[in-house]
Amino acid sequence: MNPYPLHCRIPSQRARGATLVVGMVLLLLMTVLSLTTLKSIKTDERLAGNLQDRNTALQAAESALREAEEFLTGVSPGRFANEKGLYLYTYSGIPAPLELTDDDAITYQGSLTGVAQEPLYTLEQMESGVEKGQSLVLGVRYGGERRATYRITALGFGGSATTRVALQSTYKR
Repeated sequence: MNPYPLHCRIPSQRARGATLVVGMVLLLLMTVLSLTTLKSIKTDERLAGNLQDRNTALQAAESALREAEEFLTGVSPGRFANEKGLYLYTYSGIPAPLELTDDDAITYQGSLTGVAQEPLYTLEQMESGVEKGQSLVLGVRYGGERRATYRITALGFGGSATTRVALQSTYKR
């Protein structure tokens, strides 16, 4: 007669290592699942940071566009020069939007926070104007005055100098 009850007996030799093996496999599966989840979280965090950086660059470029429109509103035609030279481009010599530098563009005069560099913009005269009775928009008559059309190209920077957004706008005056 065995002095120990049935539930307290020691298992046989064959079943002694099975619990350890099953436990190790489950631990390995949980580790792989945890590492995959952490990698996914890290990627999502990077994507969110890049999106925020791009939005900062977009807002900076929009600020430069607004400043250029105010500049065109307040200046008389042909007065686009300052100490750097002529800023009004014609069809030749226009720099590529993402390659604007301080030497060939106007620097934004406002103050922006969180950007690597202040935004830049250029002005390009697209045409001499609209003749009397003609229109750039079908059905609209401008009368006897000529309206010059300008293309404004703005380049905004995000938190890093490699994040760039270029915007263009057309301005008639």
